[in-house]
Amino acid sequence: MAGAKKNKKKKPDRQAFLANKHDLYQRAVQEPEADIEFMEEIFRSKFKRDPILLREDFCGTGFLSATWAQHNPTYRAIGYDLDSDTVNWGVEHNLTKLDSEQRSRVDLRIANVLDAPNDPVDIVCAMNFSWWIFKQRRQLIEYFSSVRESLAGSGLFVLDIYGGKEAYEEMEEEHEKDGFDYIWDQDKVCGISDEILCHISFHFPDGSKMKRAFTYDWRRYGMKESQDILIDAGFSSVEVYWEGTDEDGEGDGEFTLEHQAENTDAWIAYLVAIP
Repeated sequence: MAGAKKNKKKKPDRQAFLANKHDLYQRAVQEPEADIEFMEEIFRSKFKRDPILLREDFCGTGFLSATWAQHNPTYRAIGYDLDSDTVNWGVEHNLTKLDSEQRSRVDLRIANVLDAPNDPVDIVCAMNFSWWIFKQRRQLIEYFSSVRESLAGSGLFVLDIYGGKEAYEEMEEEHEKDGFDYIWDQDKVCGISDEILCHISFHFPDGSKMKRAFTYDWRRYGMKESQDILIDAGFSSVEVYWEGTDEDGEGDGEFTLEHQAENTDAWIAYLVAIP
């Protein structure tokens, strides 16, 4: 009909479609420089030398391993992860950013961490609570024991752990990042088995969403329980490095050795196990 306005087609939401989940995860969750600074400081304070060989278990895209090789011209890294798509993305996007000499010092392997050889390394790390994949205590002891066998006499096993009141609740947290929002969804929490089902989603300014880009089916281990299992696996001692808080009660990224701490709504800590 003359003079009638034509219906304009809605422009499709594009940001979620064009984004890559591994890139978003690295930008939202990982801080490899901070992890490296922490591990170096603890290792040097105990053994009066630099760590050389890092084994990154559950390495994902190998972001930490790649950053380790960039950090020092003598550093070498080996990463283990079962997810071939994730590892291959890391090879293509993280390792290609290294020069040829740096690249020669990083070895990302698509393999089970339980099948890692007991070749001596300086540091083994399992970050982003990845070790909670072992739901049975005997499985976790098997893993911790294999790590213990891989550490030289002057080696460290470094893990991160979270807890607090919110760790026992079904809840969502939204964090604003550069160009997107990161959503942590603690979807199901079982009070009997300590199993938790969590998801990561990403929301974009144009209204598009990447829902449940990552899903984690874990058993949450408590702080004291985790220390006891490490001792049972053959480690001689375990230290707890607790994150401090800023004036707003948020984590400040500073971790100090502690023996007592308040069980706040949410906390993050490093466990450092010593052979």
